[in-house]
Amino acid sequence: MKIRVQFRSAAGRSCLDEPAGLRGVPVEDRAPLSEPRAYRGRRSKLTKWSSASSGWTVWCSSNVQKNAAMLLDFDPDIACFQSKVVEVHWEKDGKSGSTEPAFMARTRQGQRLAIVHPPRSTSGLEEEALRQTAEEAGWQIRPLTVPQGVLQDSSHTAAHFRHTRIPGPQDRQAVLDSFATPHPLNTGAARSGLGPPAIDYAWHLLWTGELTCDWQRPLLPTSPVWATGTNMSEESER
Repeated sequence: MKIRVQFRSAAGRSCLDEPAGLRGVPVEDRAPLSEPRAYRGRRSKLTKWSSASSGWTVWCSSNVQKNAAMLLDFDPDIACFQSKVVEVHWEKDGKSGSTEPAFMARTRQGQRLAIVHPPRSTSGLEEEALRQTAEEAGWQIRPLTVPQGVLQDSSHTAAHFRHTRIPGPQDRQAVLDSFATPHPLNTGAARSGLGPPAIDYAWHLLWTGELTCDWQRPLLPTSPVWATGTNMSEESER
């Protein structure tokens, strides 16, 4: 299969290269090739996600993609991610087309990830093109995961506090210490002695993963919460 990948250079120019030419290139740091634009008859909702991981705006073509962006931002292993930064153009046996990952991401260990939609066609050619591109460019492919049900609702609630700023390490530690054993969220926050801002700090630490809870149950101000790493935290998964 013949493949060329479109992306932006470090200078911001749109360019084409073979997949191997993108090995080590931080495409997830680059500007999108284009911004999604609303148009008459559009069936999905144009939206965006303000990432707490990087501080960047991530354009999303639907609420489904926005929810997937929220889950990526919630993942402590993800350092940054962006959408619409690469487009894969392929040719094979007289057929041609293009496809793109939903997001390109980088982990804190430096691994580059192509977060991919389910294939749009049944021919398998798009999937083959992405696999070949990832292999030659040194990317890992990860399927797009969208939170559902209770996890989606609870993540949305915690996400409202993702940009909360805690004044300093002493205040952060005071909140963590107040949840050294499980307490209802509002009660544990009050135990920190930091006054009204403590509840926002506690919600923020749930977002960052420094506090945790049973993510399979609705997240409420009365939900039991505890510091990650305590014995009880092993019984729950994010």
